[in-house]
Amino acid sequence: MELVNSIVKAVRILDLLKSSGPLSYIEILKQIPLPKSTLFKILFTLENEELVRRDIDSGRYQLGVRLIEWGSGARAQLEIRKVALPFMQNLSEDLKCTIHLAVVSNGEVLPIESFESGSTSWPHHIFHGGVGIPAPLHATAAGKAILAFMSRDEIRRTLNNPGLQKFTEATITDFDQLDAALAEIRRLGYAVSNSEHFEMVRGVAAPIRDHDNKVFASLSALGLVSRVSPEMIPEIASQVIKVADEISRLFGYSAESA
Repeated sequence: MELVNSIVKAVRILDLLKSSGPLSYIEILKQIPLPKSTLFKILFTLENEELVRRDIDSGRYQLGVRLIEWGSGARAQLEIRKVALPFMQNLSEDLKCTIHLAVVSNGEVLPIESFESGSTSWPHHIFHGGVGIPAPLHATAAGKAILAFMSRDEIRRTLNNPGLQKFTEATITDFDQLDAALAEIRRLGYAVSNSEHFEMVRGVAAPIRDHDNKVFASLSALGLVSRVSPEMIPEIASQVIKVADEISRLFGYSAESA
């Protein structure tokens, strides 16, 4: 597959600033020979996106604050994956379900780790979700478990752009109905997706919190509706909540302080 040259050049500039520290336009040009107009456009774009910062007095470029945010986010995701995976494996074996660990990214829920069910009744070929594949917040248990603990304004900002798209007959497509569902999730402590994204899949999810009691991820159990009956949901939810709380405690969450 062909690489995007402008992105490759931008990454090389960022790598140079990381290794060499603040540099002027001329100093960057000497080490990364590019047409002057090309280098100027790339630096202008990186500065506009806060990936680099130009000091007004010296005119030198250095790495920007947005990279710090990205680095913190990537580090947090790597940490939670490492912490959560053993718990996910045990939970999957107990429930005979596929277990997902997910975060919010660009207005969608993004699975960042998964432990696949060993059950022979789980036909993976029909299920298209997985690590790195975003899914709608409002139509998944994993997404709703995080949405429920956002402020009302944050929920509207997050969902207004894509809207409440319909995926199945069970998908919630009305904001008032969604508000009521999220209130119920806060009351119960877990979220359920009853064939709302994929018709054949039922999901149960619980929020994962940090030391500030902020929900930053969710843990979900997924199974076929033919195997995971509505009557099984409370027991599955109880186990998912228990494991999500154990993971949360490792990130400093305390139910007493909350």
